[in-house]
Amino acid sequence: MRRITAGLAATTAGVALLIGVKAHSASAPRSALAGLGGTRPVASGPSAPAGTRPSPSRTATANGGFDGSVIQTQYGPVQVQAVFRDGRLSNVVVLQRTSGGRSSQIDSYALPVLTAEALKAQSADIDVVSGATFTSDGYAQSLQAALDAAGR
Repeated sequence: MRRITAGLAATTAGVALLIGVKAHSASAPRSALAGLGGTRPVASGPSAPAGTRPSPSRTATANGGFDGSVIQTQYGPVQVQAVFRDGRLSNVVVLQRTSGGRSSQIDSYALPVLTAEALKAQSADIDVVSGATFTSDGYAQSLQAALDAAGR
């Protein structure tokens, strides 16, 4: 009987601790670019390196598509293209996404949310989608590289 009582007390304390931690972590949204602390995206493939800038004449109107860097996440690569029209971010096209099992399911709901947030913010300073932290971080880093390539 004492073991049962001790087990219930320990379980109750553990649940209370988890609820307290969850409530604290849900207090404020986190930017997908927060805490990068000087890390640079890794470019690969045909996309331009993150620090590359196009010629000034091209950035004056900033029309067209600019590929972001390929960002390697724990669940695979993420790459986006920023599309500009009349100098404004008009679309974000996903060129590469994580794949396989649960990652495909997560991306199917997270990527449209991230795109809507980026278009609204007109920047890569967007909130992380809950449950899609790695995809969100990769998306934001690749989008920032594309914005940098566009001179924005």
